[in-house]
Amino acid sequence: MLNFLSSQKKWIVLLGIWILHGLLAMWQFAGGQFFSSVLSIRYLLVGSLLFLWLIFNVILIISIFQNNKLWLKILAWLKKPYLIDAFLIATILIVLVRIGLALIRGLLSVELIQAYGGYLDRLSPVLNLMTFVSFEVVVLILFYRIKSALMDKEISRQFFLKFFIVLTVLGLAALIISVTGLGIMTNYKGDWARGLPAVPLLEWQILLVCLFCIVAVFAEVRLKFSKFPKLDIWIGIFIWLITLLLWLSQPVMPSPSALKPHEPNFEVYPFIDSQTYDIFSQSVLVGNGFGDLKIPQRPLYIVFLTLIHVLVGQDYSNVIAVQSMFFAFFPVLLYFFGKEFFGRPIGISIAFLAILRDYISNDVAPFTGNLSYSKVYLSEIPTAIFLVLFLLLSIRWIKAGFPAFSGVMLGGILGIAMLIRTQVVVVVPLVILFGLLVQPRSLVPLLKSTLLMFVVITLVVSPWLWRNWRLTGTVIFDSPESQTANLALRYSRLNGVEPDIRPFSGESNADYSDRLKKMAYDAVVANPRGALLGVANSFLNHGINNILLFPLRNDLISPGELLIPTNAFWQKWEGEPNLPQKLLLIFYTLLFGFGVSVAWHRNGWLGLLPLCLNLAYNLWTSLALLSGQRFMLAMDWSIYLYYMIGLFTLLGGVMFALKSGQFVIGRWYELNKFSMSQVAPERGWRYYILACFLFFGVGASLPLSEMIFPERYPIVSQDQLFMRLTNSSFSGQPDVNQACLRELYQVGEFRLLEGRAMYPRYYAAGDGESFTDAVGYKIIDEGRLVFDVVGQMNGRVIFPISQVPEFIPNASDVLMAFNKEGLIWFLLVEDEDVNRFYVSDFFDPSICQP
Repeated sequence: MLNFLSSQKKWIVLLGIWILHGLLAMWQFAGGQFFSSVLSIRYLLVGSLLFLWLIFNVILIISIFQNNKLWLKILAWLKKPYLIDAFLIATILIVLVRIGLALIRGLLSVELIQAYGGYLDRLSPVLNLMTFVSFEVVVLILFYRIKSALMDKEISRQFFLKFFIVLTVLGLAALIISVTGLGIMTNYKGDWARGLPAVPLLEWQILLVCLFCIVAVFAEVRLKFSKFPKLDIWIGIFIWLITLLLWLSQPVMPSPSALKPHEPNFEVYPFIDSQTYDIFSQSVLVGNGFGDLKIPQRPLYIVFLTLIHVLVGQDYSNVIAVQSMFFAFFPVLLYFFGKEFFGRPIGISIAFLAILRDYISNDVAPFTGNLSYSKVYLSEIPTAIFLVLFLLLSIRWIKAGFPAFSGVMLGGILGIAMLIRTQVVVVVPLVILFGLLVQPRSLVPLLKSTLLMFVVITLVVSPWLWRNWRLTGTVIFDSPESQTANLALRYSRLNGVEPDIRPFSGESNADYSDRLKKMAYDAVVANPRGALLGVANSFLNHGINNILLFPLRNDLISPGELLIPTNAFWQKWEGEPNLPQKLLLIFYTLLFGFGVSVAWHRNGWLGLLPLCLNLAYNLWTSLALLSGQRFMLAMDWSIYLYYMIGLFTLLGGVMFALKSGQFVIGRWYELNKFSMSQVAPERGWRYYILACFLFFGVGASLPLSEMIFPERYPIVSQDQLFMRLTNSSFSGQPDVNQACLRELYQVGEFRLLEGRAMYPRYYAAGDGESFTDAVGYKIIDEGRLVFDVVGQMNGRVIFPISQVPEFIPNASDVLMAFNKEGLIWFLLVEDEDVNRFYVSDFFDPSICQP
């Protein structure tokens, strides 16, 4: 930097450039109605500032030529390190503020343009001048201060080579997307035809965690954290408490997975997949297990919901409160992984990004579809928890040379994760591959530890496989009604075919699964190119949506949108960005690539492990022609991990350019050097037995959960059920009386079934849920009560009735009467000592007339 300060020629060139900037700004100002507004105070002020800038630079050039005292004083003043630091900070802020103002100006609505746009337009010549000058000052200071540090080490060439490789791969992907449209187009007509971006991280959240990074660096250096025993444990506890307090401070906002409160109880109930998982847990609670010959998805999460219901009952808010206590470990594990991977600042930043993103997800849930967050009954967060834990232990396992006990732990964790989502199994070959890359000479320990891993995985999942084999006679992990059926449906849709994927009457699970597999196979064989393009489209769609984790706005209705969105701007993405959005996408891609390159350079091959796992996980999801939104949540934390590494490195470079920050950054990097070796503690055989016992117990909880709850609605005679019906008091029913009921029963006009009524919702004529075509819930011109039943029958009941039923609590006992055609006539609701009797619109009152 001193070489530049002492060079008169360089200063004259620089000041000449600044004069040109001033003339350009003056020209821009003159074109902005200067002459027509010459009497305006605002325009006079702007013009005066630009003119003074030109005069100031001319005076400086003359002073340099004359080498007078003014120039010498200025030069001496500029050589003071703290002033250069102040210039660097100020100019960086000016550049960032100007870029932010330009982006916001392009997003303003018509009303906001009228209110604020004029001020920005009038000031734009001065702002642009300040920005160009500031940018040049930043480049000069950073170049001269960081150049020596880079020249002193051999790391620069290797890093830039890695950066070039990463950017080449990203550039090729971008070229393929722009030329072919893959990743943007829709695969087919129907559900999940094109994956939409997930809820992004907001600007203020990113800025906030950048501040956390800076504070963490200074704290780690100045406070000497090594003196604090078990510091990371205390930080983890603090993150868990903050997570829980913040998440529980919000009420549950209605969403497609947790419908808005409705008549008659005005309570939040689950819907779509959330309802499917919970209804299985309700079946377990009433002693029906998972149902006759049923093989549900996410069985361990269903058992988890069952346990919570046992603890706190049926109230949705109470269940979510307990669930949040477990889901709050997700940010905690992110902290530990980030700290292991790149240091405490990164761990803290990605942990708080996960916390804040979940918080915002609940706020935007009413106008956003297909989200997964802590306030719904979905399995993405627990899947993410076990993937982060598995990846954390995998890195330690590889660095420690594949100790046997770590293999046992990895197998147990992965086995548990498979009982939540089977696709997590993709991590196994990846971890083995990276183990070979990092420790190529430790093949024998790797094989032994991997064998133990597979043994424990088998131990965990064997009770579930045994349960399914006992029911079906075949080894089945997932239900064909969910996984294979969706494959058959979506691959057939690629060919324009809408297949019938319903099971045939009397068809076994094995035959049904074989038929669906053949249906999917035939669809792929009939159009292999279409199938390949469909998978590629979904996979690249994942990649685009990952980049869009940083915000890409279309418009700005109000300034408050920057804090909490009131419209799902991320879902407006159609793959046709305007010029500012293109520039922002290029910056995001460069930032992500920079973060990947830094992680690769610092951590070796292990720096690429989270990214490769993300790609493998998304590829598996893409094989089902799914992408975007909640399907990303289990692994998209790895993307903002790299984003934050890129931002943190840039911040570190700026801090290193400050004289006051060089020691701090240098010291921090010394304290946080990445080591490729690690010592694992020796474990005795008791640890192995205890770990295997615990992991097997988790797997055994699935069949055991079907055995421990007594059957609440055993099969009894119709006479017994009819006696209950007639013994109840249901006065005030003009259309039917007990005598009529007795007569209809005696001639066999109806049969009775009992069970537990779940999620009762009443929809008046013309009402319903606009986003679904599900029977009972879609908008139709008929008043009806809709609820699910578990007990002697399992399924959805649509009870047509013109008025809101006054009494049908969630999880109440119901006795239902169905006529010969299977239409429901009567409904008896019982809850403790209260009962109500309802007559459906299917029933013809004239039957009871004498």
